Amino acid sequence: MSKRSINIILLLILVFSCKPENRNNTLKPKKIYKIDDTKYIQNSEYSKGDSRRYGVFPNQKINNKALNNCIALANKGLPITFSKGYYNTNIVLKGVSNVNFLFDNVILSGSFQIIEKEQRQSQQINIEGKLTVLDKLFIRKSSNISFDSLYIRSDTINNILNKKNRGASIYVGSKNISFDYLEIDNTGGEKDIHYKYVAAALQVHGWNNNPEYITINTLQINNADRTSLYLTGKGHLLKKVSIKNFGLGVADNMYGLEDASQGEERIFAGAWVNKCNNCEIDTLEIKGTFDKNLNSLKLGVGKYHQPSFINNIHFSPSLKKLPIKDDELTNILVKNEY
Repeated sequence: MSKRSINIILLLILVFSCKPENRNNTLKPKKIYKIDDTKYIQNSEYSKGDSRRYGVFPNQKINNKALNNCIALANKGLPITFSKGYYNTNIVLKGVSNVNFLFDNVILSGSFQIIEKEQRQSQQINIEGKLTVLDKLFIRKSSNISFDSLYIRSDTINNILNKKNRGASIYVGSKNISFDYLEIDNTGGEKDIHYKYVAAALQVHGWNNNPEYITINTLQINNADRTSLYLTGKGHLLKKVSIKNFGLGVADNMYGLEDASQGEERIFAGAWVNKCNNCEIDTLEIKGTFDKNLNSLKLGVGKYHQPSFINNIHFSPSLKKLPIKDDELTNILVKNEY
């Protein structure tokens, strides 16, 4: 066999070994309307599946028992709709499955959490409509979750704790999670211990059990006090990522980031991709003002035989003066700068 033939075979092996893994395979929950909701009804003038039927109204004090009844009905398969308005509460889904929520331009003052209950994961959860969260999104040990349009914004008057938001954290054991649109604005990062676990506006992390198959069609992060994006794991696909201003806060009283060397999280970056295997960012745009204490981009270690790709990248002129920190063992390839 000629040397040319061997080189062609090796190239083909590399191409097929770098082929992205199966993505966009989130399992959708079933909608089951034949549910007896009789014992939960508080106001029968509203239709079946409307949260007001069960005692949860926007712009009113939230009855926790009524909210838990809505979650219980959703856990049986009944789609639950929250009408437009402000809800001064947290929503915590623990060990639920086959859940459909429709948020009709809802503002949630607290956090939206999807977590396990004992050994039972939360799974097959569909969040339709537009939801704005004023504290944080937290997902742990849960799978097959999809969002339409999720906004995480700061509003210290209407926030449940009168603080800035704490961003989004997709943590250990999370798998097959998709967002059509995710926007995170003005995430906090002051000396306040409240922001202890906020090292990045969007954190996808988890030591030895990193998230897998996160898909985001459009991600917009604006004015992050610390790093904007920290991405670890396997099989992620981020199609369009736009980052504007980062590193506006301080590292005081901040806990570290999993999979990162101690202290490394204190040097903020626009985007930090670390221990990310078979991942792809199609377009990454990073804008901001020059600060010598920042990195525009960090490219961490990864498995060389499972490379990750940034297909297209763009920096604003001032950020081109900032260093790009890349580990000598990085597996991340940047194809094109525009």
